[in-house]
Amino acid sequence: MAKGLKSNALSMVDTVTLAVAGSAPSYSLNATTATLIAAVGLASPGALLYAAIPMFGISFAFMYLNHWRSDAGASYAWVGRTIRPSLGFLSGWTFLSLSTIFMAAAALPIGVSTLSLIAPSQVENVGMATLVGGLWFAMVATVTLLGVNFAARFQRLMTAIEVISLLALAIGAIVKVSTSPVAAFSWSWLSPFAFGNFQTFMAGMLIATFYYFGWDVSSNVAEETKGSSTTPGYSGVFGMIGVFLMFQLFQILVQMGMTPEQVDKAGADLLPQLGDLLLPAPWGKIAILAVLLSTVGTIETQLTQCSRTLFSMARDRVISRRFGDLHPLFQTPWLATLVITVLALALLIGSSSSSSINGLMANLINTISVQVAFYYAMTGFACAWYYRKQLRDDTKTLLLKGAWPLLSALFLLAVGAFQLTQLDRIVAFLSVAAIAIGIIPMLFYRWKYGSEFYTAPAEAYEPVVDDDRVLEKV
Repeated sequence: MAKGLKSNALSMVDTVTLAVAGSAPSYSLNATTATLIAAVGLASPGALLYAAIPMFGISFAFMYLNHWRSDAGASYAWVGRTIRPSLGFLSGWTFLSLSTIFMAAAALPIGVSTLSLIAPSQVENVGMATLVGGLWFAMVATVTLLGVNFAARFQRLMTAIEVISLLALAIGAIVKVSTSPVAAFSWSWLSPFAFGNFQTFMAGMLIATFYYFGWDVSSNVAEETKGSSTTPGYSGVFGMIGVFLMFQLFQILVQMGMTPEQVDKAGADLLPQLGDLLLPAPWGKIAILAVLLSTVGTIETQLTQCSRTLFSMARDRVISRRFGDLHPLFQTPWLATLVITVLALALLIGSSSSSSINGLMANLINTISVQVAFYYAMTGFACAWYYRKQLRDDTKTLLLKGAWPLLSALFLLAVGAFQLTQLDRIVAFLSVAAIAIGIIPMLFYRWKYGSEFYTAPAEAYEPVVDDDRVLEKV
């Protein structure tokens, strides 16, 4: 068995690519735009703008915590070592839960997109979409198992084609809507007053959070990255900048090029519908290619994150040690990857009982978003708490390591808590239960292994005083 993950295997280009692929621009736009517009209408660009503010705060938290500790477990390790071990475990468990649901949700649109390309009459057939999505999922899991170098090269190729496809679609859409828009662009779409009421605003924030989720994969591969203490954190911030710009551009183009009725009818197959409306045949099919590659990419990054999180937890002996087993040749957590794949496929098969893809996607998005809010919030709190003794140094430190991550965490928790009261009771229950059920394995493995993770003293940034100068200890 290999002793550790493969070090220095990834470059800055690789990790930025992973961060962009993790948020899956084409997939997120395709699967979520109809849900966002149904919730907030023409205020959708504003929802993406205002949700990006706390998301950037969390990206800074990931960056600075990675400066302190490069760990494949990322949020799990940081929260556990700074705030409380049990909260760290639940943070890691929450990520595993939401990521597994996310991958099942991602496999549905890839099935829909494939069917729209080869069998358009079967697009609304949930069972067929589930089967096709499951086959794609199995292929991606195989790629992920073959080692981080192979997976990174595969991801670079897919993301490059996806971005080029999106740019081609954007250029065509800009030409089309500039001459005959369905709705003229209005700055009011970005206004905080466009939401109409507080409840609508909070609903928009929750859904927009789902758009951005995934850029943090760069931190989970930190142990496998060159410049492990700096590169992964910067990559997450750069990835956030890239996806924010793409989301804004396409959200505006959708509203200028499609009626609300067309958006609602398209549902989880929106980008191909946009391509067909705005570009002459067969160029509209470019959108299908972008969605396929984006969905494949986000499944790969989520599997990578899950397997690395389980590896870190197993290494700390807070969960079964078997999840720390690495393939002797590829140096990947093979058992962790296999178990997550089986669970996600089981969830995907279970979802085939739904009679509506659009309704199923809306429920999955809401469930995931509540958990994302908790997971990211814990990381924001961990950053502010770890660096609390340094915050008095200067305004930049106070803002980027303290105030912004802390306020972002509080905002995300408020959004998640508020939306729980607005969601369907079953959806709300499942959102909370998926987190709370983690207490069972936490207590069991704590009793079984007696890990030092739970007894080691908490860590915090300590200034190092040398010749009356305060040096940063990172």
